[in-house]
Order: sequence, then C-alpha cells, then structure tokens
Amino acid sequence: MEAFFGRNSEKKLLQELYESDKAEFLAIYGRRRVGKTYLIGEFFKDKGKSFKIRTARQFLS
Repeated sequence: MEAFFGRNSEKKLLQELYESDKAEFLAIYGRRRVGKTYLIGEFFKDKGKSFKIRTARQFLS
C-alpha cells in the first residue's frame, strides 16, 4: 500500500483490526471523493478476504 500518502494512521488501524482475535466493525465516513473506498479496497486486495461496502443511503432505504 505504498501508493497512499498520509494514510499511516488509517493503515495502522486497519492492520490492528485485521489482526484482532475478535470480531470487529469499522464505520468509515468522511467527505466525498477522498479515497475511503479505495483505501479499503487496496488494504484487502492481497489479503484474500471479501468485504461489503454500504453507503448511508443504502442503509436507510
């Protein structure tokens, strides 16, 4: 994930949650078009894991 600039704290948190022995839930929110989905996709790209991305609009409908 060296392509990210200034995402060290986010990458560290994702790694800690990924290595946890218990079930974890992480809600990611923020302004539009800042790379939230890309960050998650890149983190899990080489992990062999799948994930589901839902927007607030999808949760409310």
